[in-house]
Amino acid sequence: MSAAAPCPLCEKHRDAGPLAATPLYEDDLVLAFHAPPEAHHGYLGYVFVETRRHVEGLAARTDDEVVAEARLITRVAAALETLGAEHVYTFVFDHVAHHHAHVVARHPGAPREYWGWRVDEWPDAPRADASALEEYRSRLAALLG
Repeated sequence: MSAAAPCPLCEKHRDAGPLAATPLYEDDLVLAFHAPPEAHHGYLGYVFVETRRHVEGLAARTDDEVVAEARLITRVAAALETLGAEHVYTFVFDHVAHHHAHVVARHPGAPREYWGWRVDEWPDAPRADASALEEYRSRLAALLG
C-alpha cells in the first residue's frame, strides 16, 4: 500500500486510524477483534481474526501464520459457542489487502434463510450498542485469555 493510502488493518494493529480498537486476543502472529457496533448493525459475535503481518492473501501466509490463525479461529469459535452461539461460521473474503477471516456466531432461532454468509442480516439477531458490546467483548476476551 502506498504512503498516501495506508493499510487500515495495519493502522488498527497500531491502535490508530478509523478502525482503532482493543484486541480480544493478540500474540506475535495474529490478533482478534470484535466488530464495532457501527459495523454489521451491532451484531453480537462477529469477530475478525487477522494476521499481524501485512499479508495480502491466503497464499502469502507463512506456515506459522496459518497454524496460529487456525488455532485462534478455533478458539474464537469455542468461545462464541460458550456464549450461546448455535453454530459458528468462518468466511474469508480478502476484499481488504490484508488477510483476515470473519468468525461469526449464528444465534439460536436464526431462520434458515439467514444461515451462512447472510447470518448478520437476520433482523431479530442479538445486537448491541457500544455499552452492551463492551460487556460482551469483555466476556469473549476473558474466554480467549
